[in-house]
Amino acid sequence: MADTSPLDVLEKRITDLESLVFGNADKDALYPKCIESMLVLQNKIMAAVAGKKKLTSVYQNLPALRRYMDPAYTDEMGLSEEAKAEVIFAEEDYLRRVASQLQTVKEHDESLSSEHVKSVPTLSGKLQELSQIHIQQQDNTAQVTEETARLIDAYNSVITTLSKMFIQWDADITKMEMKTQTKKSDA
Repeated sequence: MADTSPLDVLEKRITDLESLVFGNADKDALYPKCIESMLVLQNKIMAAVAGKKKLTSVYQNLPALRRYMDPAYTDEMGLSEEAKAEVIFAEEDYLRRVASQLQTVKEHDESLSSEHVKSVPTLSGKLQELSQIHIQQQDNTAQVTEETARLIDAYNSVITTLSKMFIQWDADITKMEMKTQTKKSDA
């Protein structure tokens, strides 16, 4: 097992940081320039902050801020065991629902792990193509429906007109027949 003393860990972190900063370049040649640049930046920052009480206060409070933001801090100041139990009991219904849902997922794991489900990402192109075809078919269906409705309206109009004409012709024929019968009976 490798030696993981704090000094070794620190050395590894410094090596990793140097490789990030310098990459494959010769670090010994660039190191003094890097330090000088950092010194110039530090001096500029200090000159910009000089005389500004709020900024100096923020800089002084940075260690405390880092401590408060550390996840380990919340564990230290965390809840008592009774409070933790109370939180768990308060969320009992939710936890049972989630456990039930997880059990359902576990029961269907074989189906979810099938080759058919695993191949879904490879079929997304086909699905997109089918979606486009479906949209086109919906548009075509809407056009056919509109055209059919227009044709039915035209048909109904023609039938209504024909019915009126037949009724009128029947009335005219009836009048003519009555006139002819009246003439026959007069004669």
